[in-house]
Amino acid sequence: MNSFNPAPNNSNADKHWYLVYSKPRQEDVAKHQLERQGYTTYLPKIEVQFRKGSDIRSRIEPFFPRYLFIELDQKFDDWSPIRSTIGVCGIVRFGGVPQSIPESLIVELVRNENSDKFQIVKEVSWNKGDVLEIEQGPFSGYRCIFQESKGVHRVSVLLDIIGKQTRALLNKEDLEIPQYV
Repeated sequence: MNSFNPAPNNSNADKHWYLVYSKPRQEDVAKHQLERQGYTTYLPKIEVQFRKGSDIRSRIEPFFPRYLFIELDQKFDDWSPIRSTIGVCGIVRFGGVPQSIPESLIVELVRNENSDKFQIVKEVSWNKGDVLEIEQGPFSGYRCIFQESKGVHRVSVLLDIIGKQTRALLNKEDLEIPQYV
């Protein structure tokens, strides 16, 4: 496994970070295959909570689904094998030209990792009266009004059922702020 030093690299001005677009759910495959070929990669990950039945479980996912970073030297690295690497769709290009990613972004992502090497994401917090959308469960698609937290995984909301607001307890993981309020 090729690791990298997140400190700014002043020794080679031709080395930059680029974005690789992977096939769906094949970020780890792409990372492994690129590293097997000698490339230096970085795939930030996150631990997410989800509900399965009545259980709250967690899984590890890429922080940027379908994307990973690759460090390449403009003069000395052979870029041609990348597009035919298992799990890879190609390098992200704008106007047909691969665009480098600021190294400061990579440094900040590495600094934002916890001891398990997962990205730290602040806990979602809502204020009383916030309009939320129910994403899972029997009320999926409905909107509700946040009232208060009831423990780690439950929240109290007002749900409009047949023209009457009813207080309900829902799983926090089932709610999100709607894209368009």
